[in-house]
Amino acid sequence: MEKNFRFYLLVILLGLILSGCQMLPVFQITPVPLETETPQLSLNQITDIPTLPPVTSTPTPSVGSFVNYVEPGDIFIQVKEEKLPERPFQEVVLFGTVKEFTLQTDAWGYVTGTGGFTMEHHSGTEFSVNCDDFCFYIDAHKNLVSSVKLVEGSEVMVFGASSEEVTEINADLIAIHVIREDPVPQEANVSGFPANMTYTEYELESFPTLNPISIRAADATSTPLPTATEEVTEDPYGYSENYDTYGYDYYWYRPTSTPNRPQRTPTPDETGTPVPTPTLTLDEHLSGRYNHSLEDRTDFKYGMYGEEYSAYIEYDQELNRDPSHPTRADMVVTSNGFDFTDFWFPYVENPMFTNWGVICSGGDWYLSFRLTVDINPDPGVTDLIYSDRTIRSQQNYDKSKGYIRSFGYSIFNRQLFYFYEKEDGYGISLNYQDYDLGFDDIPFGYVADYAELAPFYSDDLITFFGHRGDKWYYVEINSPNQLYY
Repeated sequence: MEKNFRFYLLVILLGLILSGCQMLPVFQITPVPLETETPQLSLNQITDIPTLPPVTSTPTPSVGSFVNYVEPGDIFIQVKEEKLPERPFQEVVLFGTVKEFTLQTDAWGYVTGTGGFTMEHHSGTEFSVNCDDFCFYIDAHKNLVSSVKLVEGSEVMVFGASSEEVTEINADLIAIHVIREDPVPQEANVSGFPANMTYTEYELESFPTLNPISIRAADATSTPLPTATEEVTEDPYGYSENYDTYGYDYYWYRPTSTPNRPQRTPTPDETGTPVPTPTLTLDEHLSGRYNHSLEDRTDFKYGMYGEEYSAYIEYDQELNRDPSHPTRADMVVTSNGFDFTDFWFPYVENPMFTNWGVICSGGDWYLSFRLTVDINPDPGVTDLIYSDRTIRSQQNYDKSKGYIRSFGYSIFNRQLFYFYEKEDGYGISLNYQDYDLGFDDIPFGYVADYAELAPFYSDDLITFFGHRGDKWYYVEINSPNQLYY
């Protein structure tokens, strides 16, 4: 009996224990949440979250900044991405140091060029760089400089293309890590101007406004002044030293220079005393230019023996773009319908003037055209650096004259006329005589909205703009009494 009681008591206790294990979930009253609620915090109370700056409008740059770069920037800081040559005929951008200069010779050992040098890349690789007649140089601020700035040890940046041998580079543009000194301001030196021409500068109140173009004279030019006096220029023996190309002396009398002042023609009043005529506004000068014609220039497209030259560039045609010249375009000069000469020069598509055709003068032909290089590696962004080059009868005319560049060739008073740039500023050349004008810049080659800044040409009047520092000038060269011979 006692055994049965113990057995039943053990069964009851075991049942209670097992039933208690099954009742444990009953005590979990709070269910587990399916997602955590967002805490109600104010973001303004959190100090380490960055906030965006207030939106500010970008000011529109002045028109003058398109031409006169006050802060052009350092190209060695701006361009950071290299394009190393991985195959022949590939566009490249390389940084390095000039190790030594090399002479280029042909198969017979004759020197054909001296613009080459060995560049040591920062990786230790050496590249052979060739800078031909169509390559040009700039300083760190993108100003054009002479090749004499390039010396052994110069830090350089080379833009161009690899040749068949990938370590041989044909350069289009070489940036030299130097800063070009600003030229010392100087007035125009036109004391030797021909007597039948006048050179007049008008200092402007500000940069010209465009479309339509409008200019206003500065206060300094508002005071009427008499015309320039004439002086006789003779040598000690009483003979004039200046003759035209046919030996006739018509430079005997020379007008004195009156820079920064408009010239006026005196007319007699009722008492017979000469008085200045009323001065035209400069805007009237601008509109009056179009009364002059440009016809004589067409007479100078023929050579000495009647041959006619022409130059053409069709960049959209495949024949002008070659895989072996990925950064250059081909220009062909024809003579009487036959291909006379052709060359490849740096060119990327751009909205600038390219060339104005061939002019024949003094037994030579002249062709001036624009070289352009895009220094921005981003294909969606264009940042052009440009120069100009002039070929005279298949030769580099700029190199022979010591110019950095020359441009704007035309015929004025039946004589060859053009602009040039040297290290110390800009000038003009007339009948092979140079006149330094001391300008920091003379705009040329702009199109579209800025085309009005380009020089104006006619048979007896040439006008252009220029600046010295922050002062802009409108210039007129007038030849009312043309010479015909």
